[in-house]
Amino acid sequence: MTGISRRDIDALVGTVDDMIATEMIGTGASAAELVEAMARLDERASQATLGSSPTRRVRRLIDLLLAVSTPAVRWQPELT
Repeated sequence: MTGISRRDIDALVGTVDDMIATEMIGTGASAAELVEAMARLDERASQATLGSSPTRRVRRLIDLLLAVSTPAVRWQPELT
């Protein structure tokens, strides 16, 4: 599993502040974990995704996503 890059963040979340991007990268989370964090914030996420507790990395990404207040409407992660 490789960590997320600035390119991943820009593609999935959109442009965010450098400090937030650095924090996201610093979590060591993968792109899949970023997608999971976004899905957990999306009210339309499936119950299967929400059924288990998020990992520490995913919880930190959720906190960071909330900090940038990116509208959930933009997020359309592909859950596979």
